[in-house]
Amino acid sequence: MLQSLIASREARALSLMRDDAGARRLSESMRLVERDGRGRPSPDWAAFHGHPELDYAQGLLHTESGHHGRAVVFLRAALDHLDRTYGRNRALYRLTLARSLVNAGEVDEGGAQAVASLKHLDEVESGRVLRRLTEVVDLLGGADAISARDAAAELTEYVQERGIA
Repeated sequence: MLQSLIASREARALSLMRDDAGARRLSESMRLVERDGRGRPSPDWAAFHGHPELDYAQGLLHTESGHHGRAVVFLRAALDHLDRTYGRNRALYRLTLARSLVNAGEVDEGGAQAVASLKHLDEVESGRVLRRLTEVVDLLGGADAISARDAAAELTEYVQERGIA
């Protein structure tokens, strides 16, 4: 499992460096996660890593390469299969899904997913989640749809109430 985690992080780093061929190494991470249970046990801190995390990574790779519709499929799967105990990841995954939906032209659903993330935000204090929230608010605010502007207003109100910079 630890090798899978390292391979997925390497694929993400390569993707961010625009090395699409190297980013395909995510498939190696997927093969490694299937071999879980062999070798030494995973450290407790790596317990979050598994199929949902790999679906999320695959979604990020697609969205970063501009394939937002493909990303949505993986981000939905990640969210659907994520353990309920990972509040931070639930918030992050849902906001990432919202961002991809908006970018794929599914503004109404993107706004709904973003607003639904608020129930998870009370559970977490994460700079990454709050940055993603800000990205989504900006995207929704720039969309030409009443539902998007309403969602952006609700999210902005939440941010202001919590005093989030």
